[in-house]
Amino acid sequence: MDCEHGTFERSGTLERGLAVLRHVGLKQEISTNAIATQLGLSRSAVYRIVNTLKQLDYLEADHVTGRVRLGTRLVELGVRAMSSSDLHRAAPRFLAALAEKSGETTYLAVPDGNAMVYVATEQSAGAVTLKCRLGARRPQYATSLGKAYLSALSEVDRVERLRRMKLDRLTGNTIVELPRLLDELVTARRQGWALDDVENEPGVGCVAAPIRDRSGAPVAAMSVAGPAERVLPRRGELAGLVVATAAALSRRLGHVPAQGA
Repeated sequence: MDCEHGTFERSGTLERGLAVLRHVGLKQEISTNAIATQLGLSRSAVYRIVNTLKQLDYLEADHVTGRVRLGTRLVELGVRAMSSSDLHRAAPRFLAALAEKSGETTYLAVPDGNAMVYVATEQSAGAVTLKCRLGARRPQYATSLGKAYLSALSEVDRVERLRRMKLDRLTGNTIVELPRLLDELVTARRQGWALDDVENEPGVGCVAAPIRDRSGAPVAAMSVAGPAERVLPRRGELAGLVVATAAALSRRLGHVPAQGA
């Protein structure tokens, strides 16, 4: 628990609402009763706060379990907040250079819970327009961006995150077996890039690499995406481009690779 019982009972509505949002963000998905218990708030107060936040799209509820998670409005605010960050300011020229060299569409995405949120994109003159728009969320386990990010985490964090995820089959190629997915992420970590072999969207292939900050922690991922028949046969070539570009952006953010890495 992040606070002592009763701390927020004496706080104003705004403070309690922000405490609920922060707690949901930490837990990723949680029941309203659990929020009340863990924050030391009355159930009636939490139900009122949660209902208000759902009406405003700051929270959304799973239609099966009823558990709440962060909603689309917060994602939108997060994308806007990125405009003032080093990552967001630096990324466009790197994405543009990668799009020009690859001839495809490039994306930058940041982690949010079990998803990756698309926050920037560039398109080459010959690229095919894809469906994914800025602010869209895609599952980490089924995208090259998500797998690149996961591969850059410590083994303990990676395993813990994946065990919490529900691995739904999105296409015939989606990897939904946990041991197989873990093995693929070990390979992705070793080679420095991850592949989406038509695992998230029919007909689309992607290659991605993680982006690290000055501490060495992964903070985002960058990808090249396009029609599978164009991207997958070029995976080796595109992987070299995206790894080099992601490394250059990481250096721009202050990351200094360890010697021999």
